[in-house]
Amino acid sequence: MSTRSGKLTAGRRPSRVAVGSAALSTVLNEAVAHHQAGRLDEAAAGYRRVLASAPRHADALHLLGVIAYQKGDQVRAAKLIGRAIALDSDNAVYHNSLGSVLLASRQPDRAEVHLRRAIALKPAYAEAHNNLGNALQQSNRLTEAVDAYRQALACRSDYAEAHANLGRALQALGDSSAAVAQFRHAVVLRPGYAKAHRWLGEALGDLGQRDAAERALRTALTHAPDDADIRAALAALWERRSRLEEALAEAEGVLAKTPGHARAEVIAARCERRLGRLEAARARLERLPTAPLDADTSAFHAFELATTLDRLGAYRDAFRRYAEGNRIIMESPAGRSVDPSAFPAEIARLHDRFTEAWIAGWSPAVPHDRAHDGPPPVFLVGFPRSGTTLLDQVLNAHPALITLEEKPTIDVVKQALASRSPGYPDALAGLDAETVRDLREAYFREVARHLPDRGGRILVDKMPLDIIDAGLIHRLFPESPFILALRHPCDVVLSGFMQAFRPNPAMVHFATLEGTATLYAQVMALWQHYRALLPLQVLATRYEDLVADFTAETRRILDFLDLPWDDAVLSYRDRAKDRAIATPSYHQVVQPIYSRSVARWRNYEPELAPVIPLLRPFVEGFGYDLDDRAADGA
Repeated sequence: MSTRSGKLTAGRRPSRVAVGSAALSTVLNEAVAHHQAGRLDEAAAGYRRVLASAPRHADALHLLGVIAYQKGDQVRAAKLIGRAIALDSDNAVYHNSLGSVLLASRQPDRAEVHLRRAIALKPAYAEAHNNLGNALQQSNRLTEAVDAYRQALACRSDYAEAHANLGRALQALGDSSAAVAQFRHAVVLRPGYAKAHRWLGEALGDLGQRDAAERALRTALTHAPDDADIRAALAALWERRSRLEEALAEAEGVLAKTPGHARAEVIAARCERRLGRLEAARARLERLPTAPLDADTSAFHAFELATTLDRLGAYRDAFRRYAEGNRIIMESPAGRSVDPSAFPAEIARLHDRFTEAWIAGWSPAVPHDRAHDGPPPVFLVGFPRSGTTLLDQVLNAHPALITLEEKPTIDVVKQALASRSPGYPDALAGLDAETVRDLREAYFREVARHLPDRGGRILVDKMPLDIIDAGLIHRLFPESPFILALRHPCDVVLSGFMQAFRPNPAMVHFATLEGTATLYAQVMALWQHYRALLPLQVLATRYEDLVADFTAETRRILDFLDLPWDDAVLSYRDRAKDRAIATPSYHQVVQPIYSRSVARWRNYEPELAPVIPLLRPFVEGFGYDLDDRAADGA
């Protein structure tokens, strides 16, 4: 169903319902003309006149339902269109319309049934394929949604909305580059498509193309002047660029014209918190009504309020708000769609497979081909929230290094191995030289998608949870060094729980302290298992040491990489301001080094008490203790 003027489709006239007279047909046609011109009240009056004479007139019921949909009365819309379907169950347009209504009512499962029925009746129905994609995306079945949008475009390549929706699905899957391409298609096809310009701007911002992002958002405003959502997106972009006063002013401008705009309110509060105006931020967040908010905005609000309360020292209230935010995320379609058993099962499978006897039977290692691939990549790993983003920014500032932040490079290799008999990880044992070279090619192709020109610099591949695939990395790149980011396990677990992570098989475990601590123990136990079995080149660096003596710890890291000191690393914050930082630490790494996050867990000892026994072996094993007195070594 399309609500755009001139695109109204009544559907096939049901042959079993007599129009009744030429006069009745004239009334219906006049009503449709009013509808297409946007005169909804006049159209509705006409449809009711038809139904007064022919109560079983399916088209009139359907179109009256469309008007209810356009006016936001989804309950009435569903009833009317449902009556039309009862009269003519083989009308694809009716099923597509009811699917749209159910989507607007946040009932994607029911919508999917009708949309698939519409497609079965009319396989080349582009709008139904597009709406099916929307239903699948609403259920967080993103890969299936991508397929549905591509089907819509196969039916109609100039379908701007399908291009834009495909872009949104790709963006949600983390492929911002592909998303940008789809948004660009959409705005070429429909230059006045303000939402697509906005989504383009947001995707460009994620890619670090912030000037282009701002241009796209400003273009969106030329097609929808003073649109609150676009201006809020502009405020969010400036906040991420740490242009806090400008972001705050933009958000305030939105609120002056659209009081209660939730995203603008939360962005304004975030700016005030970052500017040190904690009580003002708290007051702003606490007066925002949360009942009407959607799940994403509710979670955004809860986490921002929690962080503000934490900064104010209201730790019990802060913990409650963090728990609320995590609960909202987990109860969303995205949270419910994730299988929480998958990631721990993968860790257990790797732990069981890597044994001394199995490794002894491996085919010979293949030396790194420096002439072809350049220097071996460096892998920056660790449990999330261990300081990897700070290390990423520091290392990227050195002229001999270039960092790649959290891209699925190793996942590409794992997928290639999984497709080979006997699958991953078993296929690691018998790799021959040709296969290793092919896998390295696949790895570097993925790197090149995100870093087209490394300029001869050494690659630092930063993906914290690639730590679980250290065995694969060593097999593929036996000469590659690892930098292991460490932080007090209690601080790591607490910080992970405090982040609004997008649900995926790993991050779904951060919804509770218990889940975070359990995952930490599983991941770090696997790492220790690898260390005991494989000759990994590893430098462990502790966040606390970097904070305490930045120069000394950075020099130690550079020495490990056999690189000279360069004063450029002291200015890493300046470079970080111009980079797209996708992690929750984006606003922290542009600040001067501070110790506020060291031993933060002490503020939440009562909440952490149940998981301390689980963390104690790692606290001690990594050179920490539970009294905040750091021991020697790492």
